[in-house]
Amino acid sequence: MYAVPEFGLQPADLFQIVFEGIGVAVAIVDRQEKLVFANRTALDLLGKNGELPATFQEWRRKYRFENSLGDEVTLEQSAVMRAMRGQHVESEEVRVRLADGTMRWLLSWAYPFSVMGMSGVVALVMDETAEVELRRAASQLQRMETLGALAAGLAHDLNNMLDTITLNAALALEEKMTSPDRQVRLSAISLAAAKAAGLVSRLMQFSRTQELHYRPVCINDLVRDVLKLVRPLLGENISVRTELDDALPHAEADTSQIEQVLVNLIVNAIDAMPEGGELRISTAQEGASGVSGTEQSSHFVTVTVADTGIGISQEMQSVIFEPFFTTKAEGKGTGLGLSSVYGIVRHHHGNIRVCSAPGEGAAFVISLPVHVLTSSSANAAA
Repeated sequence: MYAVPEFGLQPADLFQIVFEGIGVAVAIVDRQEKLVFANRTALDLLGKNGELPATFQEWRRKYRFENSLGDEVTLEQSAVMRAMRGQHVESEEVRVRLADGTMRWLLSWAYPFSVMGMSGVVALVMDETAEVELRRAASQLQRMETLGALAAGLAHDLNNMLDTITLNAALALEEKMTSPDRQVRLSAISLAAAKAAGLVSRLMQFSRTQELHYRPVCINDLVRDVLKLVRPLLGENISVRTELDDALPHAEADTSQIEQVLVNLIVNAIDAMPEGGELRISTAQEGASGVSGTEQSSHFVTVTVADTGIGISQEMQSVIFEPFFTTKAEGKGTGLGLSSVYGIVRHHHGNIRVCSAPGEGAAFVISLPVHVLTSSSANAAA
């Protein structure tokens, strides 16, 4: 380490004084690619147990860095190594998977320097994970709202056409002069039109154009009923575990619609475990932020449907609720299951989120508003 006689300090001590409180991760790499300094923010962000690796290469290979398109950023392509070669490096946004499996979005800069008898590269890194996720969520919500409006228009037009097809097929079937062969064909047309109407109905659920009938619903009872319904779909290699909150308040919901949501999520969970696994369903109360110690502190009921299956990549998580998106083989799915789930939950003034990673299963968490007992409903109950 190079001494700084003017101050009686080692460079690392001086860097510590200058860079420790700036709130940005700072690391210094010398010409031999040794990591000679990292402030506390850098160690907390990218260090392992608060320890600084000996070299930049040693630290770098512990993580996978990707650009905004999901392509890997290799060691030689990194901002630090490019700056080390004398290239001008613009600020760049990268994402990195840390040792605990979490993904973070980082905004980084790298500048070559030569000062006090020492030369190398100083790297500045800001953790933008919260901001990026907020932007992505806002963008997805805007995209879903646009798709919802488009789906509503399509559903209306398709319904009109299907009504015409169904009516004319029914009238043709009633004609006495219709031959048996034609009756078979007309019956096939009617059946196909009915199936198409079912798909349109699911589009309407996504676009939130269907009328729902809200009432107080015991979600725990609904979960038990749905599990009985899907029991034949569960193979011997899939176990079921439930954790239902006995003190769960009633939710304000349309029973048949929420039942469809649970069935869709459970079927998807089963499909995600072709080799078997565990299906977990839990319910809980979710408090509203800033409200506590009151009778209305829990404003939402949450239902979590989780599996131990193949998991969902972060890229797919941003599009799985969009209409017609599916990972199933051709002919095995319409891509409307999760989009209808999304539409139903949003129509209930609720929320749905997914927590997953490839190979680590998936958990879909639904939040539904709690039924508020008004004075009129309390008197009616009495």
